[in-house]
Amino acid sequence: MDVEIKAMSIREFRATTCEQLRWVEDTGAQLWLQRRGRVGCAVVPFYQVKVLDTLLGRSTEQVVNGMQGEARLWAVAKRIQAAEERARVLRGEGVGGAVRSRMIARMLEEGYDPWEREGVRRSTRR
Repeated sequence: MDVEIKAMSIREFRATTCEQLRWVEDTGAQLWLQRRGRVGCAVVPFYQVKVLDTLLGRSTEQVVNGMQGEARLWAVAKRIQAAEERARVLRGEGVGGAVRSRMIARMLEEGYDPWEREGVRRSTRR
């Protein structure tokens, strides 16, 4: 089974990412990315990743579950960090410099939660 391989610079890949990813998905080919003329990584179809994982003796599902677990832990850590920063601002302490502290304090006064992804306005009723 011959697999088509195309090599390109990372800069060129950035400029045509969607087109290149579609090409890999549609043809089952591999795309090798080069930095200063040396191949550093590859974009491959997912079925090839499953084959590689089988050869390495691990399950793709195990890897995905591990990554999802890490993502959940990261989200919990960010919520804890946000709560600690919010408490410091409300006590009048700084969080990451004077400018950032003033900006966050102003956002909290206006009813926005700066730690939410969309800067959501919090309810003023408690």
